[in-house]
Amino acid sequence: MKNRIAIIVGVVALVGLLAVMRNRGGTPTNPPPKPEESVRNPEASVFALQAADTASDDVRVTLHSLPTAGPVVTIITEMDYDTDRLKMKSCDINPQIGERSAPAKVLHLAEPAPGLVRAVVAGSLAELPQAADVLACDFAVLPNAPDGPTTLRVHGQVADMTFEDRSFSAEKTIVIRN
Repeated sequence: MKNRIAIIVGVVALVGLLAVMRNRGGTPTNPPPKPEESVRNPEASVFALQAADTASDDVRVTLHSLPTAGPVVTIITEMDYDTDRLKMKSCDINPQIGERSAPAKVLHLAEPAPGLVRAVVAGSLAELPQAADVLACDFAVLPNAPDGPTTLRVHGQVADMTFEDRSFSAEKTIVIRN
């Protein structure tokens, strides 16, 4: 009798765990990523920020779509950076996805406050290529910038043809050497 009760309790606990994990979007052996993991683990995101690991004058930061990004038609994003170390010079869309290409996208860009860049990549309903650079921003290292690490962070939403919006975030740390 005690064995049957133990088995029933075990089965009920297992069913409850499976139900909880199913509602959270994972399985007991493959739980969904925690929100903070998407910043540290680029595979849990749609994009990665790529740049040189060190900089002393200018640095180019690229928003690169990952092979696992899935379909992306539109991007709405913000990038944060340290204005004590960097100054944004310009941002450009990859010409291979620009308005004269098959995807025919346009970059809309604003810097509403120092250290905050807002960008929208939109246009035709064509999907962006995966594992490709989407846009690149050039930053100048300020002459009086203190040496040491500075982190650029990007976050936002992507949309596809199913109207399924997905959040993303990524970051890149660059060591300033003046």
